[in-house]
Amino acid sequence: MKNFYSFLFLCLFSKIIFGQVQTTRELIWDSQTREYIECMPTTYNSENPIPVMFCLHGLGDNMQNFHTVLQLNQWSESKRWIIITPQALDAQVPTIGSVGASWNSGAGVEGVPYLGTVILNKDVDDSGFLMAILDSLKNNYNINTDSVFFMGFSMGGFMSNRIAIEHGDRITAIASLNGTIGMAIKEKTPVAKVNTIHFHGTNDETVTYENAGFPVGGTIYSTGLGAEQTVDYWKTHNQCGNEAIHTFFPDEKADSLTFERFLYKNEGENIQTAFIKVNNGEHYWYYKPVNDIDYSTEIYKFFTNTMDFPTGITNTTNTSLNIYPNPASDFIFTEQDFAEVAIFDITGKLVLKEFNNNRINISALNNGFYIVKINSKGEIYEQKLQIIK
Repeated sequence: MKNFYSFLFLCLFSKIIFGQVQTTRELIWDSQTREYIECMPTTYNSENPIPVMFCLHGLGDNMQNFHTVLQLNQWSESKRWIIITPQALDAQVPTIGSVGASWNSGAGVEGVPYLGTVILNKDVDDSGFLMAILDSLKNNYNINTDSVFFMGFSMGGFMSNRIAIEHGDRITAIASLNGTIGMAIKEKTPVAKVNTIHFHGTNDETVTYENAGFPVGGTIYSTGLGAEQTVDYWKTHNQCGNEAIHTFFPDEKADSLTFERFLYKNEGENIQTAFIKVNNGEHYWYYKPVNDIDYSTEIYKFFTNTMDFPTGITNTTNTSLNIYPNPASDFIFTEQDFAEVAIFDITGKLVLKEFNNNRINISALNNGFYIVKINSKGEIYEQKLQIIK
């Protein structure tokens, strides 16, 4: 029998780390003892409402590792936010045993030999647990109920989407990283419009870009919606326009990656759906100074509506690009004066990049369809290209 929440008490330890108060707390929920880390900035003043961000770890991870690796204590102090990092419960699968800590996010697989449909921790009320934490925060602190955020990586991303679908009337925005909308909930209608941003690498082999494929016993099974399907889901339910504000982030690091952002808006209700696509990206959290963007920074900018649009690489996509010949075999030409041309295959993988050259050698590319994107005098031009040899 579910509890609203029976009692909440300090457990194990409460200490000062990097200037903020970090506390491990326990909560009895649904007859089980659940844990979470609470970080409170030292500047907290009960007279001033404070934002809250929930940070959800991935499959097999734990709250302490996730909290430490992402340096969430420093985030709490520098941003002056309460940071909550909860712990998922261990998941058991018949004939396999434990697969590690997992959220009941709705992610699952169908048609597995001898197992059929598997949805991890399907009987665990994680949504209720997370909302109970939010209730306790409201009861004990002066939180800003217009600034309640969820962020999650991988399985935590799946769970963040579930929270947005089922409790969007209580939260402001989510960021899902390499975790989409799970198979078991993809037909659900969200209870409210929610600001959402999704991050995904085109070469992700753990939760694949195309269909959230996950390897089970040597076979890839779809666990939910693909990356672009997830963005379309939220774009539709948030009633955003179809035209994106398309941004190429400067490509300055030798990491074989390029980052681009698609931003869709519902101007009337001030709701946004965003997507950061990582060409050649894998199942990974990208950060500066190693990479061209920093995931934590981009999440913060989205949550606080302070995204920047660097001059010269951002604009609504312009399709009036004159590339010839098309189809082509060895070279293509363009009349535009540009700083950068990038060619992507149909999976979004960057296959060729040139600078300040109107004659592009494509002889090394295979037959097929490609997308050519050119940055020219502050405009982003895009056109489909076919290569036939």
